Amino acid sequence: MDVSANRTVARGDRILHGLAAAVLAAVFLASFLGADRWRLWPGPDGGREETTLCLLKRLTGLPCMTCGMTRSFCALSRGQVGEALDYHPLGPVVFGVLAVAMVPSAWIAVAGRRRMEWVARALIWSISVLVLAALVVWVPRLWILFASGAGSEAWHTSLLARLFAA
Repeated sequence: MDVSANRTVARGDRILHGLAAAVLAAVFLASFLGADRWRLWPGPDGGREETTLCLLKRLTGLPCMTCGMTRSFCALSRGQVGEALDYHPLGPVVFGVLAVAMVPSAWIAVAGRRRMEWVARALIWSISVLVLAALVVWVPRLWILFASGAGSEAWHTSLLARLFAA
Protein backbone atom coordinates (compact mmCIF):
# COMPACT_ATOMS: atom_id res chain seq x y z
CA MET A 1 0.00 0.00 0.00
CA ASP A 2 1.36 3.39 -0.97
CA VAL A 3 1.75 5.47 2.19
CA SER A 4 1.76 8.75 0.25
CA ALA A 5 -1.69 7.94 -1.14
CA ASN A 6 -3.17 8.16 2.36
CA ARG A 7 -1.73 11.57 3.25
CA THR A 8 -4.31 13.98 4.52
CA VAL A 9 -5.28 17.04 2.53
CA ALA A 10 -4.77 20.55 3.89
CA ARG A 11 -7.91 22.21 5.25
CA GLY A 12 -7.91 24.88 2.51
CA ASP A 13 -7.74 22.21 -0.20
CA ARG A 14 -10.58 20.30 1.43
CA ILE A 15 -12.69 23.46 1.41
CA LEU A 16 -11.90 24.11 -2.28
CA HIS A 17 -12.77 20.53 -3.20
CA GLY A 18 -15.96 20.80 -1.18
CA LEU A 19 -16.91 24.01 -3.00
CA ALA A 20 -16.15 22.40 -6.37
CA ALA A 21 -18.29 19.38 -5.51
CA ALA A 22 -21.12 21.64 -4.29
CA VAL A 23 -21.04 23.76 -7.46
CA LEU A 24 -21.06 20.65 -9.65
CA ALA A 25 -23.93 19.19 -7.63
CA ALA A 26 -25.83 22.46 -8.13
CA VAL A 27 -25.23 22.27 -11.90
CA PHE A 28 -26.63 18.75 -12.03
CA LEU A 29 -29.55 19.64 -9.78
CA ALA A 30 -30.43 22.60 -12.02
CA SER A 31 -30.21 20.30 -15.05
CA PHE A 32 -32.58 17.78 -13.53
CA LEU A 33 -34.95 20.57 -12.45
CA GLY A 34 -35.14 21.84 -16.04
CA ALA A 35 -33.08 25.05 -15.93
CA ASP A 36 -33.53 25.34 -19.70
CA ARG A 37 -37.20 26.16 -19.10
CA TRP A 38 -36.69 28.79 -16.38
CA ARG A 39 -37.55 32.37 -17.30
CA LEU A 40 -35.55 34.67 -15.05
CA TRP A 41 -36.61 38.01 -16.50
CA PRO A 42 -39.09 39.31 -19.05
CA GLY A 43 -38.05 39.49 -22.69
CA PRO A 44 -37.82 42.70 -24.76
CA ASP A 45 -41.60 42.96 -25.22
CA GLY A 46 -42.33 42.25 -21.54
CA GLY A 47 -43.41 38.68 -22.28
CA ARG A 48 -41.89 35.47 -21.04
CA GLU A 49 -40.45 34.25 -24.34
CA GLU A 50 -37.07 32.61 -24.73
CA THR A 51 -34.30 34.49 -22.94
CA THR A 52 -30.66 33.56 -22.53
CA LEU A 53 -28.21 33.73 -19.64
CA CYS A 54 -25.27 34.07 -22.05
CA LEU A 55 -23.88 37.59 -21.72
CA LEU A 56 -22.12 37.46 -25.10
CA LYS A 57 -25.31 36.42 -26.87
CA ARG A 58 -27.37 39.06 -25.01
CA LEU A 59 -24.89 41.79 -26.05
CA THR A 60 -23.93 40.74 -29.58
CA GLY A 61 -26.66 38.34 -30.66
CA LEU A 62 -23.93 35.79 -31.43
CA PRO A 63 -23.45 32.49 -29.59
CA CYS A 64 -20.44 31.94 -27.35
CA MET A 65 -18.34 28.75 -27.23
CA THR A 66 -20.67 27.17 -24.69
CA CYS A 67 -24.03 28.44 -25.95
CA GLY A 68 -26.45 25.55 -25.82
CA MET A 69 -24.59 23.74 -23.04
CA THR A 70 -27.30 24.39 -20.41
CA ARG A 71 -30.01 23.07 -22.72
CA SER A 72 -27.75 20.14 -23.62
CA PHE A 73 -27.30 19.25 -19.94
CA CYS A 74 -31.04 19.50 -19.33
CA ALA A 75 -31.77 17.27 -22.33
CA LEU A 76 -29.26 14.72 -21.00
CA SER A 77 -31.00 14.86 -17.62
CA ARG A 78 -34.21 13.87 -19.40
CA GLY A 79 -32.38 11.07 -21.25
CA GLN A 80 -32.57 12.78 -24.66
CA VAL A 81 -29.03 12.30 -25.98
CA GLY A 82 -29.84 13.23 -29.59
CA GLU A 83 -31.44 16.49 -28.52
CA ALA A 84 -28.47 17.18 -26.26
CA LEU A 85 -26.08 16.76 -29.19
CA ASP A 86 -28.22 19.14 -31.28
CA TYR A 87 -27.94 21.85 -28.61
CA HIS A 88 -24.17 21.47 -28.25
CA PRO A 89 -22.04 18.64 -29.67
CA LEU A 90 -19.79 18.63 -26.60
CA GLY A 91 -22.65 18.63 -24.09
CA PRO A 92 -22.61 14.90 -23.32
CA VAL A 93 -18.80 14.84 -23.02
CA VAL A 94 -18.69 17.84 -20.66
CA PHE A 95 -21.62 16.42 -18.68
CA GLY A 96 -19.71 13.16 -18.21
CA VAL A 97 -16.44 14.86 -17.27
CA LEU A 98 -18.19 17.04 -14.71
CA ALA A 99 -20.05 14.05 -13.27
CA VAL A 100 -16.77 12.18 -12.90
CA ALA A 101 -15.06 15.29 -11.43
CA MET A 102 -17.69 15.63 -8.72
CA VAL A 103 -16.89 12.23 -7.17
CA PRO A 104 -13.17 12.73 -6.35
CA SER A 105 -13.78 16.31 -5.24
CA ALA A 106 -16.48 15.18 -2.83
CA TRP A 107 -14.27 12.30 -1.65
CA ILE A 108 -11.30 14.57 -0.95
CA ALA A 109 -13.53 17.14 0.80
CA VAL A 110 -15.25 14.58 3.03
CA ALA A 111 -12.55 11.99 3.67
CA GLY A 112 -9.62 14.39 3.59
CA ARG A 113 -7.43 11.80 1.86
CA ARG A 114 -5.44 12.10 -1.34
CA ARG A 115 -6.41 8.66 -2.59
CA MET A 116 -8.37 10.07 -5.57
CA GLU A 117 -6.17 13.11 -6.17
CA TRP A 118 -4.78 11.69 -9.43
CA VAL A 119 -8.33 11.60 -10.82
CA ALA A 120 -8.84 15.24 -9.89
CA ARG A 121 -5.54 16.17 -11.59
CA ALA A 122 -6.49 14.28 -14.76
CA LEU A 123 -9.82 16.06 -14.86
CA ILE A 124 -8.15 19.45 -14.48
CA TRP A 125 -6.01 18.63 -17.51
CA SER A 126 -9.12 17.60 -19.40
CA ILE A 127 -10.49 21.12 -19.01
CA SER A 128 -7.85 22.52 -21.39
CA VAL A 129 -8.70 19.81 -23.91
CA LEU A 130 -12.41 20.64 -23.60
CA VAL A 131 -11.75 24.37 -24.10
CA LEU A 132 -9.78 23.59 -27.26
CA ALA A 133 -12.58 21.28 -28.45
CA ALA A 134 -15.14 24.02 -27.75
CA LEU A 135 -13.13 26.39 -29.95
CA VAL A 136 -13.00 23.76 -32.70
CA VAL A 137 -16.80 23.45 -32.52
CA TRP A 138 -17.47 27.20 -32.13
CA VAL A 139 -15.54 28.49 -35.16
CA PRO A 140 -17.53 26.41 -37.70
CA ARG A 141 -20.78 27.33 -35.90
CA LEU A 142 -19.97 31.03 -36.36
CA TRP A 143 -18.85 30.43 -39.94
CA ILE A 144 -22.16 28.74 -40.79
CA LEU A 145 -24.09 31.46 -38.96
CA PHE A 146 -22.44 34.26 -40.96
CA ALA A 147 -22.49 32.32 -44.24
CA SER A 148 -26.27 31.98 -43.94
CA GLY A 149 -26.68 35.69 -43.17
CA ALA A 150 -28.15 34.98 -39.73
CA GLY A 151 -24.95 36.14 -37.97
CA SER A 152 -25.07 39.53 -39.63
CA GLU A 153 -28.76 39.89 -38.80
CA ALA A 154 -28.15 38.86 -35.18
CA TRP A 155 -25.40 41.45 -34.85
CA HIS A 156 -27.46 44.26 -36.40
CA THR A 157 -30.34 43.65 -34.00
CA SER A 158 -28.12 43.20 -30.93
CA LEU A 159 -27.81 45.52 -27.96
CA LEU A 160 -24.23 46.49 -28.79
CA ALA A 161 -25.06 47.30 -32.41
CA ARG A 162 -27.92 49.52 -31.24
CA LEU A 163 -25.61 51.26 -28.75
CA PHE A 164 -22.97 51.87 -31.42
CA ALA A 165 -25.62 53.14 -33.85
CA ALA A 166 -26.95 55.68 -31.33
